[in-house]
Amino acid sequence: MKLSCLFPYLFTLPLYLSAFYLSPLSAQENIFTAGFQYKPIFPSAFFSSDIKSISQNGIDFSISQKMGYSAGMVLRRGFTKQFSFETGINFTKRNFDLSITDTSFTGSSDFKIIGYEIPVQGMIFLRMADKIYANSSLGMSMDMYPSNIATRDTYFRHSSKRHSVFQFAALANMGIEYRTEKSGYFYLGASYHLPLSYFYESSILYEPTKVISRLKLSGSFLTLDFRYYFHEDPIKHKKKKPKDRQSVIGNR
Repeated sequence: MKLSCLFPYLFTLPLYLSAFYLSPLSAQENIFTAGFQYKPIFPSAFFSSDIKSISQNGIDFSISQKMGYSAGMVLRRGFTKQFSFETGINFTKRNFDLSITDTSFTGSSDFKIIGYEIPVQGMIFLRMADKIYANSSLGMSMDMYPSNIATRDTYFRHSSKRHSVFQFAALANMGIEYRTEKSGYFYLGASYHLPLSYFYESSILYEPTKVISRLKLSGSFLTLDFRYYFHEDPIKHKKKKPKDRQSVIGNR
């Protein structure tokens, strides 16, 4: 198994253990809140998401992932003193560079892939100081890719076909949250998004020699997370009043 497949678990394991064995302090019990987030996407060689390349008949083809972003809304529900649940919906834009190198020629182009994510994560909190909390979360995301991609120039034709419209990915996150009493919560963290399979397959035709190459794009990425949650008061559960025994007997 690749190290990148284990990374979501290694990414969050220390804080999970700390939350359960070192601190019983509260998370967000009975809080239901909403917010929004912005996440710059960073490619990384460690996650096998930066460059995919192949050589055929003396021609080098490569696709490299560049910076992109993900943005959307988040919903959080606190259930116990240690555990919260989070979901939402995100718009994601990934940017890629396409390069073809022949013995006497080098050409480059670019394309983008648009997707939508619905994440579901369980969150564990650990209080670090007054109003400052560390969190760790694990979960899954249902990703949707609305279309295939095609680009062309005088010397090449490129198409990227999605693996499927709906795909699933593992999620891992760690971060720090500053909670105010009336102005909401401010969050800074990092997330890792790991599709369970490749998410697009690219085919590239080099027109001068009619050589075709195919590359599978992993779709994994690392983000820096900026979030804001609106202030909400805890949900108050109404207690049921016991029925008067005499009135119950009288109605028989």
